[in-house]
Amino acid sequence: MQRWPTTPRRSGSIPRDVWAYARHGMAWTEKGEFDLAVADITQAVTIDPKYAFGFGQRGQALFKKRLITKKGGWEPAIADYSKAIELDPNLLWLYSSRGVAYSNNRQYDLAIPDCSEVIKREPNNSGGYNCRGVAYEGLRDYRRAIADYDRSISINPRNGVAYWNRGNAHAALRNIDDSIADYDQAIAINPKDFNSFNSRGKAYVAKGDSNRAIGDFTQAIQFGPSYVEAYNNRAFSYEALGRRAEAIADFRKAQSIDSADRVSKQQLRLFGF
Repeated sequence: MQRWPTTPRRSGSIPRDVWAYARHGMAWTEKGEFDLAVADITQAVTIDPKYAFGFGQRGQALFKKRLITKKGGWEPAIADYSKAIELDPNLLWLYSSRGVAYSNNRQYDLAIPDCSEVIKREPNNSGGYNCRGVAYEGLRDYRRAIADYDRSISINPRNGVAYWNRGNAHAALRNIDDSIADYDQAIAINPKDFNSFNSRGKAYVAKGDSNRAIGDFTQAIQFGPSYVEAYNNRAFSYEALGRRAEAIADFRKAQSIDSADRVSKQQLRLFGF
């Protein structure tokens, strides 16, 4: 989520009620109440249809809803980012945000121009390199992705997301120890980084350490209670240790969060449910 501007403007002052709805919606996004966030920010952009920042922030809420709960699609977030860019092409963070959304939607060829636009305008923009690295990673060009993540981290050594992404690229190359080192760094920067806990858990699975994996998946769930993948991953680790009841409980929890989740549905069928 972007930092709130101190004087939100387009041409003239933003009406106070518009900013109040947007700010309230952003607070809901931070709390993980994404539908409430979308509802509030929709009020803002309905009152002021040219409020670029509002469309961008609604895109952020929709993006995080899809990322964390796996409900909805990436297209609504992309549409809001695109509308915001149309209204204000100078909001540079929108290009990174849309670029990552394109990558998550497997539209990597569309992501690279957005990310490169950020780098073109701000050559020392850490987020731009991270964004482009994600796109290269999606194209399975892992070494080019790692080079962009290296550049992102060199510009901003506190960029935990870039460490997480580089860890994923190392994992794809089967450099498991390197991936764990990157996840360690990401967690040191943000001790509530549920993505890095989940990914480090998968790395420990690759090393055959189910107990440490379960510990990381549990942390991922603690900090991301709606994180379906973490429940499924922990269930598989429980199953590997012969802890059938706990595995079933986690698959059921995943289903309760997202009934369309194929992994938990299939596994429960295999267990006879």
